Amino acid sequence: MNDGKYKVIYDKEFSAYPKFEFEIDGQYLTEINSELNRKYEIEKLDQSSFRLKSLNKETDSLTEFQKTLMSQGKPYYEITDCKNDTINFTMRVNLHVISHSGKFVRIK
Repeated sequence: MNDGKYKVIYDKEFSAYPKFEFEIDGQYLTEINSELNRKYEIEKLDQSSFRLKSLNKETDSLTEFQKTLMSQGKPYYEITDCKNDTINFTMRVNLHVISHSGKFVRIK
């Protein structure tokens, strides 16, 4: 993904997930307009997938569901399609389990 600001639009079945925006600057992603505005390092796994490594060491802020997901493996994003400023993604817990999916839409 290129540097800039993006908003997350979840697929219909995940529409209850908290909405947020983020900014990418080089190898770093920072949440904006969210409750915690956490900062992450982007760890590229291959050409179409990446993991976010938290630069904040707080795990108390995770929900019980998020803690369960973390214990099942290291979640990662898989880019499934990319057109202009819209990037379709699937968040996977592992090869067989999908956490959620949607789009990253570049806004700036």
